[in-house]
Amino acid sequence: MQYYKSFTTEALELSQTLPEEESELYKRHFVPIPLQKFADRLSDAEVEDEDPVHAEISYALLKNFAARFDAVIGSTTHAVTSRDKPIRVVNLDELDEEHLNGKLYTNRDHRLVAFIHAHSKRLVYINVPDGQKVDMNLLFVNTDNPLVTQVLVSLGREAKLNLFEWYASRTGPQPRSQSLMSVLHEVTVGPYAMADIGMVHNEDERTYVVNFSKGKVHESGNLKMNHVYNGGLCTRAKNDIDTVGYAATTNLIELVLGAQQQKFDLNTTISNMAQNTVAGLESKAALMDSAACILKGFANVGEAAKGSRSYVNERGILLDKTAYMSSIPGMSINNANVKATHSSATAPMEEELLFYLMSRGTDKITATKMLVAGFLSGSLAKMENPVLKQAVSSLIAEKINTRRFGDVPKLDVSSIWAEHHEQAADLFGGHYKYRELK
Repeated sequence: MQYYKSFTTEALELSQTLPEEESELYKRHFVPIPLQKFADRLSDAEVEDEDPVHAEISYALLKNFAARFDAVIGSTTHAVTSRDKPIRVVNLDELDEEHLNGKLYTNRDHRLVAFIHAHSKRLVYINVPDGQKVDMNLLFVNTDNPLVTQVLVSLGREAKLNLFEWYASRTGPQPRSQSLMSVLHEVTVGPYAMADIGMVHNEDERTYVVNFSKGKVHESGNLKMNHVYNGGLCTRAKNDIDTVGYAATTNLIELVLGAQQQKFDLNTTISNMAQNTVAGLESKAALMDSAACILKGFANVGEAAKGSRSYVNERGILLDKTAYMSSIPGMSINNANVKATHSSATAPMEEELLFYLMSRGTDKITATKMLVAGFLSGSLAKMENPVLKQAVSSLIAEKINTRRFGDVPKLDVSSIWAEHHEQAADLFGGHYKYRELK
C-alpha cells in the first residue's frame, strides 16, 4: 500500500504539471477536458446509492440485446456476478507493489494517464490462463459522481478472450451535474493468444469521456479492438498498441456517431516492432448537426519489422453543413521491406444518392440510415461479437431517428446486411504501389 501511495502522489503532481498535449503535430488539434473541476469533485465525492441505476441499465440491455454482465463497475460501488470467470476487482486500500508489476502505462506517458492513476478508486483484473477460452461482459455506469478506474487484461499462451463492454451514465439535469467517465485499459496478449475486445460508449449529454488503452501483442498473438463512440458531451481517446512478437497481428476499428454539440478527439498509434507483423487502424465518423471529430491515426514501423504490413484508414461523412471533421493520418517507416499505406477522406452525404433512394419510396430519415449503414457496413461486418453488432446497428438507427444518445436503444438490426470478404478487406490489394500487374 505504501508503494501505491508514492505512485499516486507522483501521478497527482504530474496530472497538474504535464501539458495536456505533448505532440507537436497535435498541439493545436485536441479536445480539452476540465480536469481540475473533476479532481475537486473526486476529492469530496458524496457516496450515493447507485444500485437502482445499475439495475435499470442492466435490465434494459438484457431485454433489448440479451446481454448479461459478469461485472458492474460504478462510481462508488461495484459488483462481480460471475464467480467462475477470471475477473477480480481490487479496491484502492488493498493495492500494493504486486498489483503494479507489469503495468504498461507510466505516470509520465500523458497528463490524463497521470490523472487516472491519481484518482482511480479500484483496479479491474482479467487474467485468462494458458489455453483457456473466456467470454465476458462488463458494464460501466457513472452518475453525478465521476467514475475513474483501470482495467488490466492479461492473456496467457494460446488463451482466448471475447470481451464486451458497455459504458453508460445517468447525471442530473443541472449544469453542475456534469460528470466524467474515465477508464484506462492495459492489454497484454501472450504468444498464440487471441483477444477480441468491443467497447460501446453511450454516455449521456452531460458526461465527459476519457478512454485510454495501451496494448502489447506477443508472438503470433492476435488483438482485435472495436471502439464505438456514440455518447458523451466531449470524448478524449488515446490508444497505443505495439505488436512486439514475430507474426503478431493487431486490428483496430473506431466508429464515431456524432450529433448535437458532441466533440470527439481520437488519437491512435499502431506499431510494428517485429518481423512479419500486421497492424491496421480503420477509423470512420458519421457526423450530424454541429458535431465535431478529430481523427489522429499514426503508424510506426520499426527497424526490426521486416516483412510487416501496416495501414491507417480514416473516413468521414458529414450529414449536415454545420458538422466538422479533421483527419490527420501519419506514418513513420524505418524498414524498406514492408507494405505500408495511409489514407484519409471526408465528404458530405451525396445528395444524388439521397434523392435516388427517396424517389424509390423511402422517406429522408430511412434513406439517410441506409447511406450511413452502407458507409459503416464494411467495419461492422468485421465485428464478430453478435451483441456488439446488434448494439451498433441499433445505435445508428436511434441516432438518426432522434439525434439523441445516452439511453439504451431498442433492438434494430436493419444495418447488419453486409458480408465480410477478405479480398475487400485487403487495403493493399487496390493500392497502386502494391497492385499485382498481370
